[in-house]
Amino acid sequence: MWASHAVSEEDRLDRQQTRRVLRRAAGLALPFRRLALMALVFIAMSTSSAVVGPLLLRYGIDHGIRDGDPRALDLAIALYVVSAIVAYVGGRQQYVFVNRAGEGFLRSLRIRLFAQIQRQSLAFFDRNKTGVLVSRMTADIESMSELVQWGLLQFVSAALLVGFAVVVLLIMSWQLTLLALLVLPLIAVASVRFQRESNKAYLAVRERVGDNLSALQENITGVRVIQAYAREPEQNRRFRRTNRALYDAHLRSVRVSTWYFGVVEFCGVLATAIAIGAGGWLAKNGEVSVGTVIAVVLLLSSLFEPVQQLSQLYNTVQSATASLDKMFQILDTVPDVDERVDAVDLPSRGALEVEALTFSYPGTEAPVLKDVSLTVAAGERLALVGPTGAGKSSLAKLMARLYDPDEGIVRFAGIDVRDASLASLRTRVAVVPQEGFLFDGTISDNLRLARADATDDDIREALRAIDALERFEAFPDGLATEVRERGSRLSAGERQLVSLGRAALVDPAVLVLDEATSSLDPGTEALVEHALDRLMQGRTTIVVAHRLSTVQRADRIAVVDHGELVELGSHDQLIGLGGRYSALAEAWARSQPA
Repeated sequence: MWASHAVSEEDRLDRQQTRRVLRRAAGLALPFRRLALMALVFIAMSTSSAVVGPLLLRYGIDHGIRDGDPRALDLAIALYVVSAIVAYVGGRQQYVFVNRAGEGFLRSLRIRLFAQIQRQSLAFFDRNKTGVLVSRMTADIESMSELVQWGLLQFVSAALLVGFAVVVLLIMSWQLTLLALLVLPLIAVASVRFQRESNKAYLAVRERVGDNLSALQENITGVRVIQAYAREPEQNRRFRRTNRALYDAHLRSVRVSTWYFGVVEFCGVLATAIAIGAGGWLAKNGEVSVGTVIAVVLLLSSLFEPVQQLSQLYNTVQSATASLDKMFQILDTVPDVDERVDAVDLPSRGALEVEALTFSYPGTEAPVLKDVSLTVAAGERLALVGPTGAGKSSLAKLMARLYDPDEGIVRFAGIDVRDASLASLRTRVAVVPQEGFLFDGTISDNLRLARADATDDDIREALRAIDALERFEAFPDGLATEVRERGSRLSAGERQLVSLGRAALVDPAVLVLDEATSSLDPGTEALVEHALDRLMQGRTTIVVAHRLSTVQRADRIAVVDHGELVELGSHDQLIGLGGRYSALAEAWARSQPA
């Protein structure tokens, strides 16, 4: 449990940052203030009942037993039963309301975080690893979960119990209370040391957990290579090393907890002994009653556990505030590709113009595109060719406004695409990636990803448009076939057909294709090529091409090299120039089997 509380040094926040993060979290929690208030009421009920019990016992001993008054004893017993019932009701309801408020807050935070991640453009995902983003939605939320569900409850109940108990103790006998609490400086010193040492110990545990999981994941992922080279013994030795390191780290954290809990327990016993000894002497001299001594002892026994809990909460708060700060960083991120307030809808048809585009990816200095300009007429097919890393895919992404350029303009029908509403832009310009990604669900579900309001007839018409309807309807479950995660039940070609069906369902004016057949076998490639030809009819098409057969079907070819547009023309024109494209075409021809 404690491993999840560790906070690395770079993640640790100072007091000012912690207060700022907690104030912002409190603002997000405002919708749940009524639930929190009800929880506070029941916490106060439960806590006060714990303090009332020793007072009733004192009354029963002093007035019922010592004075021989049976009515006083009966009253003390009756009220003690009532206080126990109140404590039960308060204890049960406090958990209900705390968890309702806490889970509501976490649900709201998850929705905000997920929606914000969905809004981000591709540049955001270039800067942030997938595992880190998943961690924000899982590990960081889980870190918050323990604080809002249990940590705050423990903090409030412990603080109230300590406050109530100290006040009651001082009222009953301030002399006896001050004598018993002489152990507090020792607890304070031990708590400071515990906070410092426990953070280091639990941080080491978290790091060792990460190393152990990394070794396990790598071994499972690469099991074929391991078995191919008979490296099982070495991998076993490596896992034993990481597992031993985790074992040692856990033992260190246990030792830290053991000495601290031992100190607190010893202080509790010492305070009780002082209270009994001094109380007996004071009772003998008639300065306090026997009932008072017993009530003081009982209250002291309930005082030290909350002090211990408050010290343990330190790492929980540190971990939760660090996690909140990371989540707030995402919530504050403005999308690189965002919709302007006065955005307009794009017309249904028009030329695509690129003017003086310069672009570099986040974190890189050298631009991948430099001063690129060209115009694609409505209905024209343009192939982008060039060596790997030349910038052709980047140019296609800019034309679809998956990124915004550092300099220059992309226009559709004369309108700067940055002035267009994102809904109309995604309808007018559809991107078909190299490999169609399918989500868990049916074929129909995956097609509706492109248009949520599409009817079954719309879906069939879209598949019919690319001549793929009969293939999918031939399945036993037809379009209701479950594709499973990443479309594992479909072949690569069928997955790509679903991807093309999405584009047909949108019915875009412009298609951007990242060579949708490059990863397919020849037989499947012919099937997808046929669907592509059907889909491209009457549409402006930008193809990132890797094969000569694809390039030759284009109306014009743009050759990109080192981020610059070096040649532009038809296949025959560029062959006649004898330049970069001619050399590429020769290389493609030589690579074909004889």
